[in-house]
Amino acid sequence: MDIPMQYRAYELVNKLTTQGFRIIAGDYKTDEIWLERKADRKSAIVRVKPQTFDWSNHLRQDSQIAYQQMQRIRQAIASSNAVFYSIYIAEELPVDDWEDVKHPRGEGTKKAPKMHTYYLAEANEEEEISQLNHDLHISLSSDREKYVTETDKETAAKRMKDVLFQEIQEEMENRKKIFSFSKPLFTYILIAFNVLIFIFQITSGEMENTQHLIDMGANFNLLVMEGEWWRFFTSMFLHLNFLHLMMNMLALFYLGAAIEQIFGRIRFLFIYFLGGLTGSIASFAFSINVSAGASGAIFALFGALLLFGLIYKKIFLQTMGFNIMLILGINLVIGFTIPEIDMGAHLGGLAGGFLIAAAAYVPNKKNKKNQLLALVGFVVLSLGLFIYGWSFNSSSPELKLIEVEMQLEENHFNEAISIATEALDDTNDETLIPYFLFHRSFAYIQEGEYTDAAEDLEEAVQYDHRLPQMYNNLAVLYSRQGASTAEIEAIIDEGLSHFPDDEELSKLKDDLQPY
Repeated sequence: MDIPMQYRAYELVNKLTTQGFRIIAGDYKTDEIWLERKADRKSAIVRVKPQTFDWSNHLRQDSQIAYQQMQRIRQAIASSNAVFYSIYIAEELPVDDWEDVKHPRGEGTKKAPKMHTYYLAEANEEEEISQLNHDLHISLSSDREKYVTETDKETAAKRMKDVLFQEIQEEMENRKKIFSFSKPLFTYILIAFNVLIFIFQITSGEMENTQHLIDMGANFNLLVMEGEWWRFFTSMFLHLNFLHLMMNMLALFYLGAAIEQIFGRIRFLFIYFLGGLTGSIASFAFSINVSAGASGAIFALFGALLLFGLIYKKIFLQTMGFNIMLILGINLVIGFTIPEIDMGAHLGGLAGGFLIAAAAYVPNKKNKKNQLLALVGFVVLSLGLFIYGWSFNSSSPELKLIEVEMQLEENHFNEAISIATEALDDTNDETLIPYFLFHRSFAYIQEGEYTDAAEDLEEAVQYDHRLPQMYNNLAVLYSRQGASTAEIEAIIDEGLSHFPDDEELSKLKDDLQPY
């Protein structure tokens, strides 16, 4: 390498670092250095390369290579506002016409990155420095140190080079430490445990059976309110089907490994289980459906990565940031558009994971005030969701309806009558009233109270949300009470007018006779 060129290149790099630029990469063999400066949400990426080109076609080839490198860099830093500046430090200008190389690449194209080229030789250095100052809004001098000897330049260039690449090496080592605090272990243990539990689910009962899920430990609000709070945790290990398991375990494989490497094993366990706990509580607060799956804990890992992104913003954006935000965004959009997805668990896990990660914080860093605030925030969020959920479920007519159905399945007919009566006194929801009346009528029938059962069914069929079984049961009751054939036929005909394809009603009409 020509000593004067090398000296001028490192001198320029040093001057740029005093103008707000930071070194992001370098090549020890070629002395090629890359720098970046961010201002007003825009990035200026500078490439400094000491090399003389005798012919313009060689300069064009190198410029094309630089442009391709810059396109990859723009993708890596996920910045559409990056502008690139390629600076050559040379002794002489090319012998043929080379001015076309200076024309900015990507100009006039919206999606293509813009690259400006400067060629600093002795003959045009003042002009090029002036243009560089104008384009980058900096202040550089074109004065050369005439009285510095070649030996001094060589010594200074070597010193600057060694210092610069030592800083680059330290930056790389620090980044490596951030992403390798520990090796993944519990991620793989959790995946194996989830798979084993799923196999047990398959072999011990029907996968589509909701009662089987509840028996296995799914999150079921009624039982949680009866004191089975452990379901907040056991539900994390149950899955509805193979696709549900596969999607969650695939996410855990990638996210879990990343979190263990960044935060360490113990912090990972706290984030996974406590974030998953918040997800389960949020599901309890906002949904009456039986819920199961590791989704809340998975979203807690997303929350931890967002916390990492706030602490190491630049590293996050340059590595995984864009992909993480894209995947998270897609999952949230899908969750809000598909009613069957438990968004309470997802959002609760996301918030809980972020807060517990902020409380635990990243290794080798501390922010006691923010950590304490995050811990308080986590406790307040979890307790707040639980209190709201308890209040919501206590007054939820939908949950009361599920409770009535459960009492009927267990042949607790008096309890079913009591719960249904209380719910009918408290609700004005005309979509639910006929179902409460229908279930209570069934309980009355089992208790031999046929008159009360008939009255419930007569009221139930007046609502829009009626069932064919209502007419079926009412016809049978009329027969038991000695109603005329005309009265029985009238109620059957009314049922068939609403449900003309119902086989039970059609059979009753065909076989109409006193019971």
